[in-house]
Amino acid sequence: MKYSEIYKYNIAHNLCPFCWLPESFIIEKTEYFFVTHARAPYTDDHLLIIPNRHVVLWNSLTHEEIKNLMDLVTKWTAVLHKKHTDIALLLRDWFIWGSWGKSVDHMHFHLIPDIEVWSIKWCWPSREYLSEKILLKKIDDIKKLEKKRTKSTAKK
Repeated sequence: MKYSEIYKYNIAHNLCPFCWLPESFIIEKTEYFFVTHARAPYTDDHLLIIPNRHVVLWNSLTHEEIKNLMDLVTKWTAVLHKKHTDIALLLRDWFIWGSWGKSVDHMHFHLIPDIEVWSIKWCWPSREYLSEKILLKKIDDIKKLEKKRTKSTAKK
């Protein structure tokens, strides 16, 4: 299914896909954020870090939330570096309908492996929306990668 179809449905029904995300899709959850695999990924192993509370703007975050966010960015970038060379961090705040095709009015952060950031706009229309089965498999793969990183870190 094309992401554009899901996007149109969410807009028509005023739904925030991050506010009702099933627990089984969450890789890690902290007091302020959760990490999940992107449902409409730009690349393989594309992760999202999303505030638990529904916020739209960066300036809405507290210092505690920003510290927690940076801890998660540091951790999950290290996990992705076990498999990928380049990781792009992309903040998506503000509202939908902007010039970059933002599609969710809930601030979120992308950790995108192996992508040239300028190309995101051009791949947006063709993104595939992953089935639940494929998404859960990708989440399991990321969790295994994180366990491998944790074990190698503990040995040092």
